[in-house]
Amino acid sequence: MAINLDNTAIVLIDPYNDFLHEGGKMYFATKEDLVRKNTIENLKTLVKFARSKNIPIYYGLHQQFREGFFDGWKHMAHIHEDIKRTATFAEGSFGALIYEGLEPSLENGDVVVSKHWNSSSFQNTDLDFQLHQREITKLVLAGMTANTCLESTARYGYELGYHVTLLTDATAGFDPKATDAATDIIWPIFASHVTTVGEFIKDTESFGR
Repeated sequence: MAINLDNTAIVLIDPYNDFLHEGGKMYFATKEDLVRKNTIENLKTLVKFARSKNIPIYYGLHQQFREGFFDGWKHMAHIHEDIKRTATFAEGSFGALIYEGLEPSLENGDVVVSKHWNSSSFQNTDLDFQLHQREITKLVLAGMTANTCLESTARYGYELGYHVTLLTDATAGFDPKATDAATDIIWPIFASHVTTVGEFIKDTESFGR
């Protein structure tokens, strides 16, 4: 399958140290899946490829925790309670930095969009607006975690009419079974294309760009 990269952007979800680095607060929960899928190396390969082809990367990042962040909230979801309890993605902390080698590049046209509160990088952010400004119609999604923020963002993009490609080995989750259910069963139902990083790169190169 040859892939035309015109009007394409990569959307990279939550590549925080707290998820990906062995010193991160959530690494204990993601380690098994990260190792099993070789996620970090695949993400680095994807970013390197994007730089070589001048494909912009849009960074969808979760809100960073700070003291008093949830004061007065009456309808906290589990994700908010967990972040408050653990101070995950704490503002200014090592865990809230983007993993080394995956950082945005202004020279490449990368965009860090406004941060999401729940799972989708579209909901209550400027991601859709930023993509429309640059006439992006095709999205390639990767990042964390497979069956929550990544899938939620992909589903929202699908509902908005974007052509959505999902990369099964450029993600991970807290439970390998849940990850596999997402990548093998759920994603193919709505995504335009479900593939691996290596196959995606090969398919784009076969188009000739």
